[in-house]
Amino acid sequence: MPTICELQIELKKLGVKGYSGKKKAQLEQMLNKAKNKEDPKKEEPKKEEPKKVPKIKKLKVVEVDKPVPSKAPPLSNNSLESLYKKVKSLEKRLKDNVNPNEKKVTETTLEKYKVAFRYVRKEFMDKIKNMKKDELKKLYKKLLNELDKLKDEDEKTILAGQVAEINKLL
Repeated sequence: MPTICELQIELKKLGVKGYSGKKKAQLEQMLNKAKNKEDPKKEEPKKEEPKKVPKIKKLKVVEVDKPVPSKAPPLSNNSLESLYKKVKSLEKRLKDNVNPNEKKVTETTLEKYKVAFRYVRKEFMDKIKNMKKDELKKLYKKLLNELDKLKDEDEKTILAGQVAEINKLL
C-alpha cells in the first residue's frame, strides 16, 4: 500500500499537476486517471511557435485630432526618437501603479512630450514635402542605411515611419 508521499512522487513523475493538499483516496484516483491518460489536469506540452519577425508598428503617440502648435514648444529641440522613447516611458509609468500626485505630474509631462513629438514630426513632414525627388532619394537611402544598423526597436519604429513617409512621396 503506497503512502501519500509515494503517490505524490508518482504523480509528479507522470507530470500531473494539482495533487498537493489531496487525500490519499483522491491521489489514488488521480494516479489511476493519469495512468489511463484521462487526467484533465495533466499539462499538455506546448507547441513551439516559430518566431515571428516583428512588423514595423504604426506610431500610437500621434493623435491626429490634436492641433500642432504653430511655434516651437520647449522640448522640440529633441530628436523624434528621443521624444518617442520618453512618451513610451511616461505612458508605461502611468500604467504602473503611481500615486495620485505623481500621476498628475506624469500626465502633464506626457502631454508636453506629445506636443513636442507632434511638432517635430510635422516639421519633418513639411521638410520632406518641400524636397526635390533627388534629395528625397538621397535621404531615403541614408535612412535605410541607418535603419539596417539600428538595434533599438523604438528607433527602428521611428525611422521606418520616416522611410515610409518618404516612400509615399517618391
